[in-house]
Amino acid sequence: MKKITFILGLFLVTLGINAQIIVIDPGHGYGASTSNNPDGRTATEIETSLAVGQKTKALIDGSCTWTTYLTRTTNVNGWISVNQRALMSDNWNADRFLSIHCNAGGGTGTETFYCTADDTNTAPDIAFAQKIQADMVTHGVWNNRRCVEDNSFLGYHLGVLRYSSATACLNEIGFVDTTSDANKLNSDSWRDNFALAYFNALKSNLNLTCSAASAPGSFILTLTPECVGTATRNRLNWTASANATGYDIYRNGALYASNIAGTQYLNTAVTAGTAYTYYVKAKNGSLATNNSNGTLSATTLNCSATPGSFTATLTATCSGSQSAINVTWTTSSNATAYDIYRNGNLYASDLTGNSFLNTYLITAGTSYTYYVKAKNANGSLNNSNGTLSKTAISCSARMANSTSFESEIKLFPNPNNGKFTLSLGKQIETSANYKVYDVTGKLIQYKELNSSNINSEAEVDISNFSAGIYMINITIDNQEFSKKIIKN
Repeated sequence: MKKITFILGLFLVTLGINAQIIVIDPGHGYGASTSNNPDGRTATEIETSLAVGQKTKALIDGSCTWTTYLTRTTNVNGWISVNQRALMSDNWNADRFLSIHCNAGGGTGTETFYCTADDTNTAPDIAFAQKIQADMVTHGVWNNRRCVEDNSFLGYHLGVLRYSSATACLNEIGFVDTTSDANKLNSDSWRDNFALAYFNALKSNLNLTCSAASAPGSFILTLTPECVGTATRNRLNWTASANATGYDIYRNGALYASNIAGTQYLNTAVTAGTAYTYYVKAKNGSLATNNSNGTLSATTLNCSATPGSFTATLTATCSGSQSAINVTWTTSSNATAYDIYRNGNLYASDLTGNSFLNTYLITAGTSYTYYVKAKNANGSLNNSNGTLSKTAISCSARMANSTSFESEIKLFPNPNNGKFTLSLGKQIETSANYKVYDVTGKLIQYKELNSSNINSEAEVDISNFSAGIYMINITIDNQEFSKKIIKN
């Protein structure tokens, strides 16, 4: 029976130690509106004290078995008299009472007060205040102003401390009218640090070991404007943040979407051609971490626009000894591709550059007509200067001048399976290149050759293209030579 009684007593003692009651008192508050300010305090003090108090409560609730109360939970309609705050603490049977405030008067740093009036046991209040002060200096990176009995420094007792029966102290976090202090007071990440200081001090003062949740880890945001048909949107993707339980999206500096569970958000409520800024906050209880690459900006696409006006030009030229027509055009705004029409018929489609060399079935002395069509998902538009005509020139003179060198250029094997050797017959001392075209004149492969990567031979691989006829143009010392490739 004695053993049972001892175990039960130990259980009750343990339960009592862990079942602490903490009252957090965010100072001041507004009346019915922000213009109703009974104590005449700044928004920085009123809003910082509540934010830090709420964060401290969340840390305790998330990792300890203590009971935690806030004397106010809102800024507007949050004002309560000093005597009423102390009475609330006593009615809740508080073990610890922490009153949170911000200072003014042009100083810098943090300070903590305790009250020993009408108190026969002052050591607990002093120890509690000293621990709050020490941890706020450390976690808040503050100047250590003082930790003193209230009346000895102020010349009066702080009512919220004097009328509370709990072990209590009042901490002035920093100065609202000193720029460096105020910047920290208004920073959400610094408020996290202040809350952690209070949490650690409470654990140490109560000699309890419950631990705070880890803050969300670092992560990176990417922002991509895109079209889905004719609809424009911004797509946000981010890497996962360790320990995060959700994500909040901020657009143009304001909270836009909250508690996102995944790592992607599609913002469809946007206007084409408009710039937007975004950042993402990973959160876990009262702790939060912004994406590490900062605020990103993007302008939404105009997804319903048709291609803009452009012009085309034809040039009769030679590709080695082969007659050719070179088609070039200016860029069409909003176009995603271009189609080439020769003699009224579609000849080459889905080109993405601004030129097309037509060598296939081009005969010297023959005229050819061309026009270019720019297109996208919303429509198409022909070049504004209409159908153009050009007569192919003879390249026989070039052939005669280059016959001796051209006879040395060999392709083997030919026909082939797409892999063959280009032999130039001699060492190349200056730059050279080759271009491979399909039967429509579309460039499918290009490579620069020079003395560092070629002697007299180069290996060419077009095996990933379909069987058929291809042309290879070799340029050496400003001379062009053409050979036919037969791919089985």
